[in-house]
Amino acid sequence: MRRWTVWSAASGTSAARALATALVAGAAGLAALGGLSACGHGGPSNDTRSPEPIHLGAIYDLSGAQAPLDIPSLDGARLAVDRINTAGGLLGRRVELLERDSRDSASVVRYSARNLAHLRVSAMIGLSDTDQVLAAAPIAAAARIPFVTSGATSPLLPSQVPDWLFLACYGDNEQAAAAAEYAVTEMGARRVAVLYDKETEYTRLLQHYFVEAFKAYGGTVVFSRAFDTGELDVKTLMEPATQDDGGADSAPPLTVHLIYAATQPEDAGPLVHKLRAAGFGQPVLGGDSFDNQELISTAEDSGGGVYFTTHAALGLPHSSRTMRRFSARYTAAYGRSPENAFAALGYDAVNLVARAIRKARSADPAKVRDALQAMKAFNGVTGPMSYAGDTYVPAKAVTVVAVGREPELAMQLTPIFVPEP
Repeated sequence: MRRWTVWSAASGTSAARALATALVAGAAGLAALGGLSACGHGGPSNDTRSPEPIHLGAIYDLSGAQAPLDIPSLDGARLAVDRINTAGGLLGRRVELLERDSRDSASVVRYSARNLAHLRVSAMIGLSDTDQVLAAAPIAAAARIPFVTSGATSPLLPSQVPDWLFLACYGDNEQAAAAAEYAVTEMGARRVAVLYDKETEYTRLLQHYFVEAFKAYGGTVVFSRAFDTGELDVKTLMEPATQDDGGADSAPPLTVHLIYAATQPEDAGPLVHKLRAAGFGQPVLGGDSFDNQELISTAEDSGGGVYFTTHAALGLPHSSRTMRRFSARYTAAYGRSPENAFAALGYDAVNLVARAIRKARSADPAKVRDALQAMKAFNGVTGPMSYAGDTYVPAKAVTVVAVGREPELAMQLTPIFVPEP
């Protein structure tokens, strides 16, 4: 497995100057050689150089809160590029992934996007956080370069960056609706307490859509409470509801059938641990940020009863043949199983762009964008994707995972009711 050097903003300036120096020196040497050749003979030379590679930009948070999702996603993207190149590349050209570590920083995301735009990549992929995508995608759009987010799930994104931003994942309204439907129809939950991180767009939207869908399915939201990232005061969060909470009644929290939590990956495991330590034994249900090893280990160690929605049942019984094949390839490449479904999303994002390049018969960014807009029935590891029409958010089945002694596939469903974005 070939690896590409990971670039960071901290090293970008010095690296760029070194590269510029080398290019100037190389150009001078080539000019001198060209002059000698012209003196020796006047016939045309045979150019045996390889064609220019097709460059794809990849921006990921390889440290910080999103790293548990973005590191596997980048590895999935690398695997896709290696397989494309092994099969002969695209349009007779090798594909190179220009990686940028945005380090969980909006300013570094913007710097990385501007750098990749300057390099005129054919497309940009990456990022699993909505706020980070909103820092990068407008820069790509201004440069007329399509951006495919592998894991940011806000269904509002395409309207916030029109025509140039595509999701390789379903939207939060769909996964929240699937969670609500599963809670009511399969778990028998009628009363829920909702906890959510108020600092990120992802968690705010996820809880909003869940509350709307849970009520639509006939459930009662006893209370919905916000917390700051990393500040998990369970005693305060789970106090009985009051009129100030906007809850449906003032029942004590132990009468709720379910706790729904919209968190960042770093808070998922600690929240479950604190809830169990405080004596709250109700099932805990979360979104795709729960799809990380810390949460799964915490759930297993604390007696299970944890559920989450995600994008693919990788490594679980009843996984599809496509998922099993991807898992085998990933394991062969990296010596470990895929950490979560985000590995498959990164793989799908690259292959989606590759399909667009083949359909366009061009690596020109605008033509790639046009091919993405017309995309129908692209079959990825995480499900089929189509963008033809006026939506750039694919409709996919949602996977529900139950964690007891170990993770198990609970259900795959397409929700009946989905809130408007």
